[in-house]
Amino acid sequence: NMKRLLAVLAVILTLHSDVVSSESGYHEAVFKSVRRADRECSIFLRDGTCGQDECSVRCRGLVTRFWNDSVGVPAVTIDRFYKPAHDDYDYYDLTEQCVDKVVAAVPCTDVCRRADSTIQCYNDQYGKLDDTKPKFVPFTKLQHRRILRECAAMLGISRERLYLFRKNGVEYYQDAKCLLRCFMIREGLYTDEDGPHFKRMSLQCEGNYNDGAYRSKAKSCISNLQDQHLNRCSLAYRIADECVNGEIAVKNIFVGAVVQLSPPDLTNLLSGLPSLLPGLPTLLPPITLPTLPPFTLFPTQPTTPRPAITLFPPLFPTQPTTTTASPTLIPPLPTLFPPLPTLFPPIIVAPTTTTPAPTTTRAFTLLPTLFPQLGR
Repeated sequence: NMKRLLAVLAVILTLHSDVVSSESGYHEAVFKSVRRADRECSIFLRDGTCGQDECSVRCRGLVTRFWNDSVGVPAVTIDRFYKPAHDDYDYYDLTEQCVDKVVAAVPCTDVCRRADSTIQCYNDQYGKLDDTKPKFVPFTKLQHRRILRECAAMLGISRERLYLFRKNGVEYYQDAKCLLRCFMIREGLYTDEDGPHFKRMSLQCEGNYNDGAYRSKAKSCISNLQDQHLNRCSLAYRIADECVNGEIAVKNIFVGAVVQLSPPDLTNLLSGLPSLLPGLPTLLPPITLPTLPPFTLFPTQPTTPRPAITLFPPLFPTQPTTTTASPTLIPPLPTLFPPLPTLFPPIIVAPTTTTPAPTTTRAFTLLPTLFPQLGR
């Protein structure tokens, strides 16, 4: 009886610590320890898995969201459960080498054994496992959409308004900035008093928000914005846009949820309908439209030329279209003119001498027989 009472007290204390941590995490933020995750998995896997393999370690990674079967290796967010030694400077490289060996040896399809072996590398090389302290659990894409839908309902923002945010940009609408503020507060990533929570953002976005140099730069940026006395919505937006825009910024997660919740563009939906519904042709019977005869408003003019209509008789005879031999009014030249040899006597060229020959001018008559010479 005493052992049972102690066990019940231990469970109550564990649950109390988890509940207190969840309340301090603001709104929808959830915190779980390794022990609590293992306890949940023991309930889920009480009758074993479909493959009858030991999958408790993989289940722990799924519950705390540092494991994904499609990736096959733990996410970087697994380090929140481990504490490296102060004098160990090779823990990260040794862990990576161990994980690489497991990946080469164990196929990705054997998800349970892959999870056991890779997480054992962290147990052996990364540091000491802290299985009692609850840690922030990142949200899934489905949870992002649910929280954004709740914030939009509280602020009275319609889906059509979300479409404008997606089409034109969040920065052009004040209510979109208020929606982002509500989104970050509901996920426990931001408060008006303290600004962004760097550790939780680092876990949620898998970015470098928890790095010392980055945090110092972000804090300076936040201080400069706070001195401008902006309203709460504008301040939250500019902090997310200018100060914590890491590798995977919170603003990008917010915009992605807006895109998924806003109504799609009708033109894109119609163009992509065959790919969205591949079975659509089989669901609806084919519809054959009747073939109608062609209809023209004005009949087509005939292509053959019509006969020419002559109202008045022609004044001049029509010229022939084909080339014919025209009648010759003048008789041929040989009948009018004598042969050239008779008209021009032969000219004898005298040999060239030093003394120029006298020039004799003769009268040239073209038609001696037709026209008599005229007296001068």
